[in-house]
Amino acid sequence: MAENKLNPSICFNLSYFKEIMKELRRVDDNIIPRLNSTDTHSEKACGEFFAQLAESYRKREQAVDYCLKVMDEQIAKKNKLLEEDPDDYDVQSSLFTDESKRRMIANELVVEDIVRARSLQVFKNKCKIFDTSSLELKS
Repeated sequence: MAENKLNPSICFNLSYFKEIMKELRRVDDNIIPRLNSTDTHSEKACGEFFAQLAESYRKREQAVDYCLKVMDEQIAKKNKLLEEDPDDYDVQSSLFTDESKRRMIANELVVEDIVRARSLQVFKNKCKIFDTSSLELKS
């Protein structure tokens, strides 16, 4: 994600955030063809592919965690504004929008668990020689 430095504007633009997540999931989406073209009897080849998976998982987790933190900070600010002026309907509306965005970003963790489980299952079936215990996922 070096080309897509995380910043708060990414978190507030859900379409862009989802596009970044889709890009980061490309290694998982293409796991079967990539493993079919990998020497799955070589621990080194499986290890290199596994390292790519692990890096992809790390980047996606960082993106989600970062955006959840940004959204939590924004929601906290708006809640403080509402404490000062409970009748500010613009802030109420904006708060509702931000809470909805936060839920959608948090939902990416559910998607992530599904994608990881599927990818790891395929990897384990193809690269039986490789020990995946070094990457026990937060399932």
